[in-house]
Amino acid sequence: MTPADAIRNVGIIAHVDAGKTTLTERILHNTGTIRYMGDVRDGNTVTDSLPQERQRGISIISAAVTCTWSQTQINVIDTPGHIDFTAEVERTLSVMDGAIAVFCALRGVQAQSETVWRQARRHAIPTIAFINKLDRPGADHRRAVRQLKEKLLVNAVPLQFPLERDDGSIGLVDLLTGDVLNADGQPAAQKLDFNANPDASAAHSHLVECLAESDDVILNAYLENTIPSPETLRAALRRAVIRRNLVPVLFGSALRNVGVPQLLDAVRDYLPSPADRHQTQGSTAEELNATVFKVVDQGGPEGPIAYLRIYTGTLTLDRQVWNVHRQENFTPTQLYRVYAEMFEPINGAGAGDIVAVSGVGTTLRTGDTLATGPHPAITADMTFPEPVVSMVIEPVAGIPAASFDAALQRFCREDPTLKAKPGPLPGQWTLAGMGELHLDVVRDRIKTDFGMDTRAGNGKVEYRDTIAAPAAVTYHFTKQLTNLEHIITADIELDVTPLHNGAGLEILFPPDSADWPEDQREAIAAGIRDFINAEAEGFPLTDMRIRIVAAKHDAGEAAALAFLTATRLALADAIAKARRVKMEPVMRLEVSTPQDHLGSVIADLSARRARITEVDSLALGAARITALVPLAELLGYATAIRTLSSGRADFVAEPAVYEPAPQDHVKQAPTTDLG
Repeated sequence: MTPADAIRNVGIIAHVDAGKTTLTERILHNTGTIRYMGDVRDGNTVTDSLPQERQRGISIISAAVTCTWSQTQINVIDTPGHIDFTAEVERTLSVMDGAIAVFCALRGVQAQSETVWRQARRHAIPTIAFINKLDRPGADHRRAVRQLKEKLLVNAVPLQFPLERDDGSIGLVDLLTGDVLNADGQPAAQKLDFNANPDASAAHSHLVECLAESDDVILNAYLENTIPSPETLRAALRRAVIRRNLVPVLFGSALRNVGVPQLLDAVRDYLPSPADRHQTQGSTAEELNATVFKVVDQGGPEGPIAYLRIYTGTLTLDRQVWNVHRQENFTPTQLYRVYAEMFEPINGAGAGDIVAVSGVGTTLRTGDTLATGPHPAITADMTFPEPVVSMVIEPVAGIPAASFDAALQRFCREDPTLKAKPGPLPGQWTLAGMGELHLDVVRDRIKTDFGMDTRAGNGKVEYRDTIAAPAAVTYHFTKQLTNLEHIITADIELDVTPLHNGAGLEILFPPDSADWPEDQREAIAAGIRDFINAEAEGFPLTDMRIRIVAAKHDAGEAAALAFLTATRLALADAIAKARRVKMEPVMRLEVSTPQDHLGSVIADLSARRARITEVDSLALGAARITALVPLAELLGYATAIRTLSSGRADFVAEPAVYEPAPQDHVKQAPTTDLG
């Protein structure tokens, strides 16, 4: 078992097409994990193993691979860049100790770049920035670094200085040592003389000054006008990165394997180990504490597998563990070291490691904590957004309903952002997800994995409801049941309060509710759930607080049934008094288009109720438009933007916020007309 201080758990995050998968492929090649480097365009990369990934040229699921660099075990997870698969990014970052954020040198900080950066910041993950595609015409590394500072509000500090050569190639100078890296990735014979290159000298001074601001050792040397050694600077950099005082920036071209070995050195030198993040010692005497961050029903050689992050202790095949969340025992049948879609059996794993286990069945779920002792569990913080688009789906004739339902439930178990429920008609299901691409990919996978063809309706926006004002209700319920001699009663007092945009739904019980009968409390909670999920009442409620103030009953038989009904009716009265307000999802849209199509794209967006927030010029005659657009106006936008730009524009959209929807713009697609 590898000691915790010799492990680096690293997630690779970025916007679509920034080069994450290509970078992962080069990392695996440089570490000797693979002999030949694949290409995304050829569909032969290690981490893009699904047929849908190879056909579309995008990552859909996160892929874990273990490699070794300079006696350091690096568990790398390549994550998707498309917002529709944000659950993969969220659960990856929840168990990572560090991250590599990849940015395109041509387009800089893009929409999804900001989204994944916010996710990494929420989990307090130290991060290295890698400016990729430095070899492309129009690449501007200075602009990319400037956007890191302005858009992400971070102290981005370059560790390298790109040299533009007469032949158009790019060299890199290590600002710590002065070593020059040629375009072929090999060190040059001579070091750079900083005195002869004022720009490189200024970059070196800026690096030292930034370190002096966060580290006393460098500050003392700076005040004494002495130049710290590279080893001293590296140690200070490591301390600053782990404290998240700065973000080191490296440059290169993943496609040409330029700068990748230096990036691996930076991962080893600057990103924290599990021991740095969680104070684990890797001792076999420690009790096990692990988190399940992903479950795949058809992942391993022995059926369903679960991916685990081990925080403390060890996990072995003969060791029964306790599922803290589900209050049941679990014993793995096999442990694996993971290499994307390949699995190497191992006998055990220790603190800080990431492994897979089989023997899962239906006992493990994403977010479960596995432990062997009474110590408080370290649980990963995983929050997943609610679906924003749904469609009605049904199998073609001849496919049993039970088989189709089982297939849907498998994908829902794997993906927390995917929801499926029966209806609206017999034999139909409503499938909800993060976007049209998300749902299309699920349909493709149902066909490839289960051989089931499907028919589907048009996409439909998942609206929400909130309330306009606070309201309070005291409700008295009484009922004479025919099989009981006495009348049952229930009194409940509750209030509802609107919350800020994006707050979600809060349910609060009074402090003395712990003394209530258990069936009474459960009945009140069930009554709230029944009302919230009742489609006849309207759209699901959000951005509000439901507070139970008091509750009392006659302590007679069937009191739970009385509270279930009383809660539903009281909540209905309160919502009616507070007035429902219909909310629609608004997307943050980023369109990249040639300049000669800019006017027509902006005019089309204006007709779609868009609020344009930024128009930016890119390299090579391209432009970028950022806007807030209601999701209802973006259904089918992929076809429209191709027509407007003669197929030369592309876009990405992510959920931004829910806003009040004008009544005449609440668009619902037909639910029973399947194509």
